[in-house]
Amino acid sequence: MENQNNNLQELEELRSQVAEFKNRMEQQEIVSRRLLKEAMKGHVSWIKQMNIWGGVGELVILPLLVYVLRYIAGFTWLPIIALCIAMAIEAAFNFWNVSTIRDKHLALDDVLSVQQRLITFKRREKLYTFGILPFLLLWLVCIPFGFFHDTDIPFPSSDRLVVYCVFIVITSVVLSYVFSREMRSLNRAIKAIDEFAGKE
Repeated sequence: MENQNNNLQELEELRSQVAEFKNRMEQQEIVSRRLLKEAMKGHVSWIKQMNIWGGVGELVILPLLVYVLRYIAGFTWLPIIALCIAMAIEAAFNFWNVSTIRDKHLALDDVLSVQQRLITFKRREKLYTFGILPFLLLWLVCIPFGFFHDTDIPFPSSDRLVVYCVFIVITSVVLSYVFSREMRSLNRAIKAIDEFAGKE
């Protein structure tokens, strides 16, 4: 009888230890998920801000851009309208794409769904960026040749052409840096989810 009591007591202790271990594991998983969510927000918060404020900035400068191109640079209306449409589409795309990775989406318990959202966001960003580049390059290349002006203008002087080329190079470097940083941040967020999922 005493032996049976000892066995029951040991069994109860074992159950208590298992319950305590399970409770600790659950608490650890909750903490891990919380840390993962904070990491997600850290990786993508600047991306969201950049896309939102970039879109707002594009829409705000549109009237000024129209004025400068038409009344100072003497451009015809067709390239101005084409550029305005491209910038409006860019802003609308940024707002929509960022709306797919809002905080409420990153707060989901299903981390694999969050990862899929980030992968899809990254794919759309790449496709859009590489899709609009040919249009922008063509638009920029046409400027020094006077294709967009009402009247014939002479080919720009070498000094002016150098300044123009330097401006294009600097702008391209800055945009390339921002784009590569965005891709790196998304890759880190996706990798963090992979590592978390591997521990589960």
